Amino acid sequence: MIFRGMPQTRKTVHGKIWYAIVTNYSEDRKALVHSYRALQKWDQWLAQQFLGKSLLTEERQLFDQLLKHRYGKHALLIGVPQQQELLRAADIPFHSLLSPFSSTDQPTIESDFHELPILTGSSDVVILPHTLEVVDNPRQLLAEACRIVKPEGLIIICGFNPYSIWGMRKWPWGGNFIQARAIKYWLGLADFVLEHQKFILFRPPINHPSLYQKLRYIEHIGKKCFPILGGVYILLARAKVIPLTPIRMKWKQHLSGIRISPTIPGHIARQSK
Repeated sequence: MIFRGMPQTRKTVHGKIWYAIVTNYSEDRKALVHSYRALQKWDQWLAQQFLGKSLLTEERQLFDQLLKHRYGKHALLIGVPQQQELLRAADIPFHSLLSPFSSTDQPTIESDFHELPILTGSSDVVILPHTLEVVDNPRQLLAEACRIVKPEGLIIICGFNPYSIWGMRKWPWGGNFIQARAIKYWLGLADFVLEHQKFILFRPPINHPSLYQKLRYIEHIGKKCFPILGGVYILLARAKVIPLTPIRMKWKQHLSGIRISPTIPGHIARQSK
């Protein structure tokens, strides 16, 4: 009975292992499909809806201010093709877009957002415009984005404020809106220092062009009276350079029978025993 029970137990264990592998694979596949569809709807909303175009215009204007007089060689945007306009705000010669979708107007690296196929410390500026909100692994993606930033390089993150009117509304792509303080905490763990924080879009998200323009005065009131209640926050952080502490070697050398004469410079006399 003992020998008969052992193969059956092994079959049961192997079956449980295979079941766990298949289950995890199915869950990962579902997460990838969900993220892909959310990114697709997000890209379409930016291209077709009035509010999407207005959002890009407001963020581009702010990017022009943040990236002014900031130089480098490589800038990378992790997002969708409709956001490539934000790259033109950087005064950097080489721009690249990393996205699951291809673009005809911009050099594109087609990839998912789980493991970025970019060398460590290879980009001067990395931009994450609302990308953390439409993926199932925002903290892992942020860690990957921080990995590819050069020392003293910049990372820019845009997100919807969950405590604003924009953040409380249900959008076609869904979205898991993250608090700005959580992003700042994750940046601190990755050895980044926050240099700038800005809130924009205090007007309600009304998809009516003429009425939306009439409410523009709310932007000035919100910036002065309720600066943290804007619909969108933008964070700019810099990668810290941790200085190396030099290790001083303590040399111990016995100079027996040698004396240095203080009267004759550079003369070393050996004392005879």
